[in-house]
Amino acid sequence: MKTMPILDRDLTSLLNNPKLQTILAIVPLAIFLLAILSYFVIFFSLFGTLDSQLGHEGASKSMLTSLLGNLIIFIFLVFLGFFTGVISFVYYVVHAVKNPNLIESEDRLLWILAIILGNGIGVFIYWIYQIKKKDPRPLIDLYDQEL
Repeated sequence: MKTMPILDRDLTSLLNNPKLQTILAIVPLAIFLLAILSYFVIFFSLFGTLDSQLGHEGASKSMLTSLLGNLIIFIFLVFLGFFTGVISFVYYVVHAVKNPNLIESEDRLLWILAIILGNGIGVFIYWIYQIKKKDPRPLIDLYDQEL
């Protein structure tokens, strides 16, 4: 039972897939921005509910429902953002290490540091400058021994 050659071939094609590169560059940043927006919605809805229901019967139920509903959305977005961010981080570090345009120059270390230290923003900037603006796009060969 040999499944590794299929997996190996697919890994190289995944590193050269422009749609996947775009998704992994934009989605974690977009989810992070949605999570921040959700965080502010929690507090504005909490204070709005508290102000309008102050002194009325059933205020605690309405406030609890509002808080939990928004908190569940926030927690979901945080976990989704974390997992997509980790996948994007690993993908783009491997891409920067194997990028043939960066092998001849000394920019490879700078781009790897930008991806590591800048995480979401670093990945997005790497995608714009090293993948989107390059014509032709770099073709990554995972099994090239040159580092």
